[in-house]
Amino acid sequence: PLGTGPPPLVERRPPIVPSRPLSYTAIAAYEECPYRFYMERVLGLPGSGRTSARIAEGNTTSTGGDDGSPSAREERSARGAAVHALLEWSQANAWEEPSAELAGRHGVAAGLDAEATDSESLLEPVRDWLGSPLLRDEVDGAVRIRAEVPILLGVGETVLRGSIDLLVEREGGPPLVVDYKTDRLGSADPRERAEKYEIQRSIYALAAAQALGADAVEVAYVFLERAEQPVLTTLGPAEMDAGRERLSAAIDRIGAGEFPVAPESERSWDLCRGCPALGRLCSGPESD
Repeated sequence: PLGTGPPPLVERRPPIVPSRPLSYTAIAAYEECPYRFYMERVLGLPGSGRTSARIAEGNTTSTGGDDGSPSAREERSARGAAVHALLEWSQANAWEEPSAELAGRHGVAAGLDAEATDSESLLEPVRDWLGSPLLRDEVDGAVRIRAEVPILLGVGETVLRGSIDLLVEREGGPPLVVDYKTDRLGSADPRERAEKYEIQRSIYALAAAQALGADAVEVAYVFLERAEQPVLTTLGPAEMDAGRERLSAAIDRIGAGEFPVAPESERSWDLCRGCPALGRLCSGPESD
């Protein structure tokens, strides 16, 4: 006899939430292009170097990876990880400059090729920070300095994970969060580039304020290519409340399964290169 309820064979429903904890990079990726976020962080699809390189014909930046070699994105990530590790070592050793041998070992540990690793290129941004006015005037002599501080920030029913490069507690001033950036600036202005990290800045400020009981938090983005030009912003209660509302709204949209593709006017090869949907389910940016 026929029973009641759903049939025994049902169509499989794809997941609508990420399979791993959210981080500030995940929230930022969602805001840039919810559809790419869905492809990579919900469905877990790998990037497509070959497709993006073919569609971006004439573009000199290749994603690589088809021959087993690391993509340019992976190399940048490994270089950034090595520089951050060297800065952490330097902080733990009274801001001493690491040796070339140590820089090489950190580069290999981060995933850089042992033979191709240039220790000098890893040490240069470290030296720039060690000679920066921010380190001399605001960090040295602080009450407490901690590197690579893990954070867990509750927003609604979600916990965001991440870490702070350098957390500085100062006498008579708000806590200072220092975030090192290894981005290549070229002719870009550091303050304009820092705008893309607004979500990250809000998370840092909220986490530091909550942990330290502070009413205000100062966040410094230090683009190591120009360490002498840090981008400093002080966030008070109003700014942090606005940041929490923005985070909550993004998390609610993710939970509701809202994953529209980025508007054509906001698509660029920097955003779309390597996306699993590029050339298949999404046309990507307009060709130059």
